[in-house]
Amino acid sequence: MRILMLAHRLPYPPTTGDRVRAFHVARALAAGHQLTLACPLEGPREVSAARELQATVSDLECVTLSPLQRRVSALAALAGGLPLSVRYFASRPLAARIQRRVDVEHFDLTYVSSSSMAQYAPANVPLIMDFVDVDSEKFARYSLEAGLPMRWVYRLEAERLRRYERAVAALARRSVFVTAAEAEIFRGIAPDAATVVIPNGVDTDYFRPTRYRESGVPTIVFTGALDYLPNVDGVRYFSEAILPLIRRRVPRVRFLVVGRRPDRAVLALRRPGTIEVVADVPDVRPYLSQAHVAVAPLRIARGLQNKILEAMAVGLPVVTLPGPAQGIDARAGAEWFVEDGPEAFAACVARLLGDPAERIGIGRQARRFVEEQYAWRQILPRVEALVASAARVEPERRLTTSEVRHA
Repeated sequence: MRILMLAHRLPYPPTTGDRVRAFHVARALAAGHQLTLACPLEGPREVSAARELQATVSDLECVTLSPLQRRVSALAALAGGLPLSVRYFASRPLAARIQRRVDVEHFDLTYVSSSSMAQYAPANVPLIMDFVDVDSEKFARYSLEAGLPMRWVYRLEAERLRRYERAVAALARRSVFVTAAEAEIFRGIAPDAATVVIPNGVDTDYFRPTRYRESGVPTIVFTGALDYLPNVDGVRYFSEAILPLIRRRVPRVRFLVVGRRPDRAVLALRRPGTIEVVADVPDVRPYLSQAHVAVAPLRIARGLQNKILEAMAVGLPVVTLPGPAQGIDARAGAEWFVEDGPEAFAACVARLLGDPAERIGIGRQARRFVEEQYAWRQILPRVEALVASAARVEPERRLTTSEVRHA
């Protein structure tokens, strides 16, 4: 089957949640089909990464979009009707290159990763729309937390995205989400959408327990993109509301924050010997191996958190708030810990830091759970089944791509 895949970011290296999912889907599709992958590049530094990706996906169509171009395009959307996040990924050169390929290749199926790329989906080609999360709900939540003027911007974005998501779902034969909870939310927006749940997975060969010697200092780790609002809020919340309570019980504790592009608010939290921010590392595994406990203190959480799966895969006990826990069907107290409120969260982490036997036992159970439920080898056959079923569905009256752009 000839498949066109549209991704909103180059899915390489697969080091953040959206890239991880898109990379493994692309690799699976390339292994069994003729795959063309089209995506924007964030800058010249990604050109070499695109060349490396060609070892997995040989047929790439990429156009570099500068940060300035993206911001200008997004700001222009304020005067129009499209969501800012859709305009942020708009590119006439990329659209032209995709259309030239469509005219020549005659694709059997389009697989879109992230709704912002639906603007490039060719008309009259069966479409799978991998929404992953319900972005309109994410921006609605942002609007509740932000002050003016961003509260107004986020609220406007949420309203526009709801209309856009509804229109895209009408165009798609299948609408894919990472959890059943996200799919249920989306059915409230688009009741007629043919929703499918395919969770994120974890590479259990790459993320595995190691023999690295644990640091002698009791260490807590958080990993994730550090310019992403939910992660920024989570790190601040943990550092300001939870970590001081842990320090009362474990005075020498160290909090290790590892991720890309740390926001100024994250960098401001640094305290020598207590809170360390490690930026833009190519591999998080050495930092996971230094830790005794991993935390996911996200108050704003959507979908399924890769950071949790990766920590569980290396055999770390994970403590999370209830929000991030909604996407993972693990047993609290047996495979991870779900704690609500600073006191309960801090008490759980402090107990684990002081009990090596419990840490090791929970870590082993966490690893086993991930191997059985979330290894990519368990997940990817569902993608292949999805592709086959979408290709068989009889086409109905659908919106044209132009109609979606003007939703």
